[in-house]
Amino acid sequence: MPFIRGDLDAYEETAEEIAPEDLPPGSLQNLPSEEFVYEAASGRYVPEELSPVARVMLEALTAMGATRFYVRYDGGWDEGFAYPDLLLFDEKAHVVAGVLSDLATAEQCARFREAASQDSLRHYAIEFYANASPMKAATAALDELSMELAIPLLGDGFGTGEYELYGAFLADFRTGEIVDDPKATRRMD
Repeated sequence: MPFIRGDLDAYEETAEEIAPEDLPPGSLQNLPSEEFVYEAASGRYVPEELSPVARVMLEALTAMGATRFYVRYDGGWDEGFAYPDLLLFDEKAHVVAGVLSDLATAEQCARFREAASQDSLRHYAIEFYANASPMKAATAALDELSMELAIPLLGDGFGTGEYELYGAFLADFRTGEIVDDPKATRRMD
C-alpha cells in the first residue's frame, strides 16, 4: 500500500482480543506509528478483464492517442476512491477535464450505453447510462476505468480497513503496467 497510516487504537484493540500466543511474533513491539509511511506497489491490468464500460473508455482513450493515465486515490476505514487526474499523450500531459469534452460525444455515449447493457454484474449501470447526458456518461466511464485500474495495484476493496491511505499511480496503456508514484501528494478537496 503506498502512503498508509494505521490506527494505533484499533490495532491495540484488535491485539487485546487475541490470545498472546496466537499473535504473530513481534506484533506487539511493531506498533503502527500513526504517521504516513510509503510502501512501494506495482501491478498489471489486463484490458479483457475490465468491465465493459471501462474497456470502452480505454479503447476511446487509446484511439485518441493516450498512452498513460495518472490516477490519484485515497481511502481508509470503509471506502476507497480513485480520481482520474492526467492523461499522457506520449510525454505531453493533459488534465482530464480538458480531454473530457472530446469523450462526451453522442456517439461515444451510445458506446457506453451499449457496454453497460452487456454488464451483467452492474444492473444499476444500465439505467444510469441509458439516462445520462454524454458528459455525465463520459465522466462516469472515466471514473470507472480509474477505479478498475486501482484494484490490481491496491487490491479488491482497497481502502477498507482500520487505516488511511493515499497516493497516485501511472497506468501504461501500451504494457498494462501500473506503477505507484512515490512522490504523490495527498489530495485535498
